[in-house]
Amino acid sequence: MREHKVVVLGGMGSGKSTLVRSIAAGAVIDTDVANSDRAGADKASTTVALDYADIDLPNGERLRLYGTPGQQRFDFLWPILLQGARGAVLLLDARRAGLAAELDAYLQALRPFAGTLALVVAVTHLDQIPDAQLDDWANRACLDDQPLPLLPIDARDRAQGLLLMDVLMSEMEAHALVALHG
Repeated sequence: MREHKVVVLGGMGSGKSTLVRSIAAGAVIDTDVANSDRAGADKASTTVALDYADIDLPNGERLRLYGTPGQQRFDFLWPILLQGARGAVLLLDARRAGLAAELDAYLQALRPFAGTLALVVAVTHLDQIPDAQLDDWANRACLDDQPLPLLPIDARDRAQGLLLMDVLMSEMEAHALVALHG
């Protein structure tokens, strides 16, 4: 069985745990605890280590999905979780002030993995920001001068999550072909 490790990154409250749960139809191992940082995100619980789900794909392959904690104090986990990953999803919360700087910071952190990691950017909570400028973020979403797919998504919607995974799987296949043929 072929397996694909995928890591979901993003700030606190961007929808990482929700996305993992919706894609896995609830069959998730998580490390959620009561949220003591309501200023960072007004939600009842928060992830302190990771979310994890195994998803068997219709083609017989398996997706191993890891969701990272969103608080900056846990950023040391990102390189550990990214080891051996073939793909990553970066979730951005459209409600967050300074989103462009946050996107730049994540892309900088992901730069060491640029040659081996397929990356897709997804923007959440757009229903609350009707005048969001997706084009501006899409123009910024580049890693080593390569534009990245950027999609609007509702992390609660399983169909949208599966579409996001389809886009990521296509990017992973493209990365594999480039690595094979130069």
